[in-house]
Amino acid sequence: MGAMMTVNQAGIWPCYLKKRYTKEGGYMLKEYRVSEINDIKVHGRTTKNRNPLTLFWTASGVEFNSKACEVRLKYTADYDQFEPWIDVIINGVRYQKRPLEKGTHEITIWRSNENRNGVEVPVRNIKILRDTPAMPGDAKTLVQIESILSDGTFEKVDEPKMRLEFIGDSITSGEGCMGPLQEQDWNSSCFDCVDHYAYITAKRLNADYQVFSQSGWGISWSWYGNHNENMPAHYGKICSLLPDGKFREYGAFDDNNFESFKADAIIVNLGTNDVGAFSVEGHDSAAAMNFENKHVLTSEGFIPEEDEAFLKGAVVDFLATLREKNPDAKLIWAYGMLAAGSRELTLQMSSLLENAVKTYSEETGDKNVFYLSLPETQDDGFGSRSHPGLTSHENAAVTISEFLRN
Repeated sequence: MGAMMTVNQAGIWPCYLKKRYTKEGGYMLKEYRVSEINDIKVHGRTTKNRNPLTLFWTASGVEFNSKACEVRLKYTADYDQFEPWIDVIINGVRYQKRPLEKGTHEITIWRSNENRNGVEVPVRNIKILRDTPAMPGDAKTLVQIESILSDGTFEKVDEPKMRLEFIGDSITSGEGCMGPLQEQDWNSSCFDCVDHYAYITAKRLNADYQVFSQSGWGISWSWYGNHNENMPAHYGKICSLLPDGKFREYGAFDDNNFESFKADAIIVNLGTNDVGAFSVEGHDSAAAMNFENKHVLTSEGFIPEEDEAFLKGAVVDFLATLREKNPDAKLIWAYGMLAAGSRELTLQMSSLLENAVKTYSEETGDKNVFYLSLPETQDDGFGSRSHPGLTSHENAAVTISEFLRN
């Protein structure tokens, strides 16, 4: 019957029963595929296949309540350049942040001494989350959960008060949330899904959440002006921004099942990279990649009318897509954590987004769509990579959670 069987039924010998030792003197670990555990939550977009469970996105993973002295994780990982990282969160506290080695390995998630001390084993909430984003630039990137090993039982996980989806770019991928202020190298370890506004918002609201985000991508084009790197084009698939090939076999290009996670609210935080394409850095980076960036500001330093109209239309279209896929969700377009370019340019983009949301609402009669201005990151609020740090993410989380409560 699965994870909630009694000891005799399942053959599980929990450490707190003080019986059934292995020959090595420890307590017996039993291995479970994810599909064999009834009381487990799978977080993030993924396929129906649970054996193994492929983690594609930031903050994707598993959550379970465990009454055990030892819990281990068997995983398979791969990468070419950007090694994947995971977080282990126990009772709301991060115990581990670690990179995963290539290949199939077992690692310790939790180990305690209750079996030695004769103490009743408590139920612990355990989350194992992918820390790094999808990494479309690494054709080998892979994180799969093969199984969970435990010497105890799995208990029922409480249902959340609400479900949230966060859509965005590097900010929503947690870039810069880890590392010192002066660190500018783009690497896997600079990402973090715990000191992060989506995680903090969900925690404040007792919500489950999932993330759909990619660094450098935008509403219509990327930070260096590439129109192929826009998030709305991939919303209907599980994770189709990954390179074609083996990821198609893993199911990344399958249609996403929106019934599997019915969001009460969807928070979109896109637009920063679209503005960034107009910057000197955006043009220099495009030139370094032999890419033609056609997005140039007017002589007065503003986004040209044709680009402004294109962006506005893309916002309206994406809101229509979000409503089609999520008929009952509140749609919130949030913006402003990271200033892009001049003050005038930031204000122009904020106004563009707010007007696009208003246009969509008026044209469709949809009253459950909103624009929300987020606190801008101040000098003391930055993390690494010139991105928002923990203070800025906390401020954004307070703003979003209070807005949702009201």
